Amino acid sequence: MILRKPDFYSSFKCIAGQCSDTCCVGWEIDIDEASQDSYRKVSGAFGDKLRQNIEDGHFKLLPHDRCPFLDKGNLCEIYTHLGEGALCDICREHPRFVEVYGDIMERGIGLCCEEAARLLLEGEGPLTFTAEESSEPEDEIDDDDREIRDQVLYEREQIFATLADGSLTLPEKLHDAFGFSVDAPFAPFENAEAYLELLEKTESFGPAWDEALVRIKERIAAGPVQDEGFFSDNESARLIAYTVYRHYAKCLFDGYEQGKRLFAVFFWNVVRFFTCELAGPGSTKNVKVNAIKILSRQLEYCEENMQRIESALDR
Repeated sequence: MILRKPDFYSSFKCIAGQCSDTCCVGWEIDIDEASQDSYRKVSGAFGDKLRQNIEDGHFKLLPHDRCPFLDKGNLCEIYTHLGEGALCDICREHPRFVEVYGDIMERGIGLCCEEAARLLLEGEGPLTFTAEESSEPEDEIDDDDREIRDQVLYEREQIFATLADGSLTLPEKLHDAFGFSVDAPFAPFENAEAYLELLEKTESFGPAWDEALVRIKERIAAGPVQDEGFFSDNESARLIAYTVYRHYAKCLFDGYEQGKRLFAVFFWNVVRFFTCELAGPGSTKNVKVNAIKILSRQLEYCEENMQRIESALDR
């Protein structure tokens, strides 16, 4: 098995209480069976609290969808009482993700995490990937599927190479990788209104997104929409390449090859045209990170929303 990771993967470490957000609010937290068995055996008052707050295989959330084990300092009580090894699978792995394509495994860190977004943007030069041998079990695929997989991964490598080409300007990279002209800044759509129309069709994850969408509507209504200028060309190329890395090869599972490829440009355009609107008031220091974080959470963590976007782009 070959294990592939982006260049910033090994630098990632949860910043816990230093994070302006928390992974422990707003998500249903499923508990794997092995962790449930372990929690049943914990003694004392904390063991009682564990068992009282588990229902139908997940933690019973408090008001405002807050995990019952998130303390006032936004630290995990399970971690502090029992150690990292006691965390259930989703809590231990999130925001990491993994995809397996036969004898190739790819890992990454979701951009709903502000530390992941920061590491991605702060990387020097083009996004690169490491590859190493892994003892993880392979998924069996036949020769025909392997040939198709290799073709998709080859096409993806061509996109990476174009985005990393230092002899090209960013508009030239977008033209060569995706076929978009500098005269069509809203490609793959014609205008900002088309972006808004598609975003409005997605299912909201909560008030933060609803408020961001209102600000986007107001921005469009106020006049011509232009790039807000927060992202450097290198940051833009790294973000586009990383979004291609996360989604494009999954066309092997469910189709939408064109839609998954163009999703990277769609995502980048939304965050660059509506950076402040997504990040919200009071985000002057980490405006780029916060914009990426809220859009990632809205789109990349909802299968229905991803399908809506990819199907609309798959033309």
